[in-house]
Amino acid sequence: MEAALAEMKRRQRFGLVFEDHIPEMTVLHGLPIQIGSLVQRRDDPQARVLYRVTATDPQGQATVEPADGGEPEQVPVGDLLAVKRFGEPMYPALTPLGSVRRGGDDKPHHAVINGENFHALQLLAYQFEGQVDCIYLDPPYNTGARDWKYNNRYVDKTDAWRHSKWLSFMEKRLRLAKRLLKPDGVMIVTVDINELHHLGMLLERILPEYLHYMVSIVINPKGVYEQNFARIEEQALYCCPQVGRDVILGAPVDFMPEEDELTVELDEDDDFAGEFFTNEDAEVGEAGLQSNVEYEYQLIRRRGSSSRREDRPTMFYPLYIDEQERRVVRAGEPIPLEEAPDFERVDGLRPVWPINKKGQHGRWQVGAETMQELIDAGDIVLGAYNKTQDSWTVNRRVLRKVYRKLKTIWRRKSHDAGTYGTVLLGDLLGEERLFPFPKSVYAVRDCLAPVVRERPNALIVDFFAGSATTFHATCLLNAEDGGGRRSILVTNNEVSEKTAKDLNNNGYHRGDSEFEARGIFEQVARPRCEAVVTGHRPDETPIPGKHLDGRPFVEGFPENVEFYRLDYLDPDEVDLGLQFEAILPALWMAAGGVGDREKPEDGQGYSMPAGSTYGVLFRESRFRQFREALEKRPDVTHVWLVTDSEEAYAEMRSALPGRLSVSMLYRDYLRNFRINTERNL
Repeated sequence: MEAALAEMKRRQRFGLVFEDHIPEMTVLHGLPIQIGSLVQRRDDPQARVLYRVTATDPQGQATVEPADGGEPEQVPVGDLLAVKRFGEPMYPALTPLGSVRRGGDDKPHHAVINGENFHALQLLAYQFEGQVDCIYLDPPYNTGARDWKYNNRYVDKTDAWRHSKWLSFMEKRLRLAKRLLKPDGVMIVTVDINELHHLGMLLERILPEYLHYMVSIVINPKGVYEQNFARIEEQALYCCPQVGRDVILGAPVDFMPEEDELTVELDEDDDFAGEFFTNEDAEVGEAGLQSNVEYEYQLIRRRGSSSRREDRPTMFYPLYIDEQERRVVRAGEPIPLEEAPDFERVDGLRPVWPINKKGQHGRWQVGAETMQELIDAGDIVLGAYNKTQDSWTVNRRVLRKVYRKLKTIWRRKSHDAGTYGTVLLGDLLGEERLFPFPKSVYAVRDCLAPVVRERPNALIVDFFAGSATTFHATCLLNAEDGGGRRSILVTNNEVSEKTAKDLNNNGYHRGDSEFEARGIFEQVARPRCEAVVTGHRPDETPIPGKHLDGRPFVEGFPENVEFYRLDYLDPDEVDLGLQFEAILPALWMAAGGVGDREKPEDGQGYSMPAGSTYGVLFRESRFRQFREALEKRPDVTHVWLVTDSEEAYAEMRSALPGRLSVSMLYRDYLRNFRINTERNL
C-alpha cells in the first residue's frame, strides 16, 4: 500500500487541477421557514453562522440552533432567510415581475431573470435542453478586486484559493450550460488575462469534442497601465461543435463599415460560406464579389417555426401565375382564416397557395404588398412543376451572400468599453456609474452576429447578464434584418460591498425593499431593458442621442420582454398540484413565450389560450375534448398532461400528433430537479 501510494504521489496529473470546494450555498427567497430549515440571519449577509430551525410558534417566533453546535435562540421568523447548499434538490420557479410589450402578439418574449444562476440553469435545462443556438457569457474576471463572492464571501487577492474557487464556481455552471446547446450551438465566454489560461483548459475539459478558438478584442485603445505592459484587450473564447460546416460566419461582402478590422479580404482562393443553388462555377472578382452570378433562389413559402397559416393569417393569399410563360404575374388578397382557398383560374391565371405537399396550409415569407413589389422587381420566379401533385414551386431570387472569414484580433472604435459601454449605459439610464465596466453593446453584437446572423429565430442565453448588454445587442441584430431572435438573461440583484455596508448601517438588509432597490437587477438590468425598448429613461424622459447606425434611442425597439424573480417551491405542494400557477410561466417560456398565459379556473379540464402555443390537460376525463381542440390548433407546439399514471400518460401521448413536445406534469418537473443536483452533473 505504501509503495502504491508513493507511486501515485510521484506521478503528475496532466491538465487542469483544482480543488472541489465545499458546496456553494444560496438564499432561497420565497421558501417558507419551517422546522428543519437551514437558515441565516438577514443581518448576517456573509452567513458566518448558519442555524437549524427546531420549532416555530403561531406568534411568528422560531427556535434555532447553530448548525455547528451551540445554545438555542428565539428569533422572529421575519429575520431569517432559508438557505440550501448546492447539491440538495431544489425546485425553482419564475415569479413574473412585469413586462414591456412593443413587439405585437406574434413576436416571442425575451426573459430577464433575477436569481442564482446555477438554479436558473437547472430550470432552463428543464425548459430548453438542446434548443439554444448561442450561449454568451461574461463571468467575473477574478481580478482580486472583490468583484464576486463564493459562499457569500468576497474573493480577493488575499485568498490563496481564489483561482481554485473560481474554477469550481465556473465548472458547475458550464456543465449545466453545455446541456442547453443545440448540436450546432456555440458557446462564447469572454475573459481577461487573470483566468484566461485556466478557463481555456476548463472549457477543453467540459467540451472536449468542440473546436476551441480565441479572439482578442481591443476594448480600451488607450490601455490600462499595469506592471510591464499596458493591456488594451480582452479575449472571447469560442467553442464550436464539429458539424461538418462552418458555424461561424463573417460579415457579408456588402457590409463595409468605415473601418473594419474584423474580417479578411477575399481573393480567388477563398471559399464561400453558405449553401447556394445555382451556377456552381461562380468566380470571385477583384473586389471579392461574384463576377458572373449574383443570385441564388430560395423557396418563398416559409418553412420551420411560425410557418403555419394560423401564425400569420395575412400572409395566406394566392399568387397568380401564367403557366405558358412560366412567370408569376401578381399577388392576390389575403382571405379570412376560416375561409377555404379558391383554386379557380382568374383571367386565365392559375392561383398558387402556400400549401405543402401534405395539404397543410402554410404562409408566404412576406405580406401581399411586399410580395407584389418583389414580383414587379422580377425577384419572384416559378420553380419546378410537380406533375404528380399538379403543383408549382415559387422561389425568391436573392443576392448571393459571400462572407469574409473573421480575423482573431478585432480592433474597432465601436468596441471601446468606455464610450459604448459605460457612457452609453449612463445615457440610457440618466445616471452614471451604476454598473462597473459594462461591455460595449457593439462588441457583444459582433460576438453574437457570426453565430446567429443566419438564424433569425435564434435562442440566445446569458447567465452572467450584469447590465443586460446581451439583450440590447439582440435587439440591434433583430433590427438589422427583422429577425425574431430571443434572449434569456439571468442576473442577480447583488449590491456592491460599499452600498451594502451603508444600507446595513442604516438598518436595511437583504430582503428589505430599500436594500433590493439598490441591486443590479432592479437598478441596472431591468431599467436598461425597459429603456432600450421604450426609448425613455426610468424618469420617463426621452433618451437623447442615437445608435451608430443612426437609429435614435428614443425610437426604441419593437420587442417584448418579461421580468422574473427566481423563487423556490415545496415539492410536496407541486406533487399535489397546488403550484400550477407558479410553474406556468416556465411552461409558457418553454413553449416559445408567445401570446398570453391563462390562469385556469378551478375544475377546468384543460387550458389552451388563444394566441399562445401551449396546452395543459388537467383532467384525464377531458382528454378527448383536449385532443379535438388540438386538431384545430396547429400553432400549439407544447403540451403538458397532468396525471399520476405512467400508463395513462403513455396511452394519451401515443394518441397525440408526433409534432408536439409532450411532458408529464408533475412527474417530469419534480424528476428533473431531483436528478439534476450538483452531484449528478
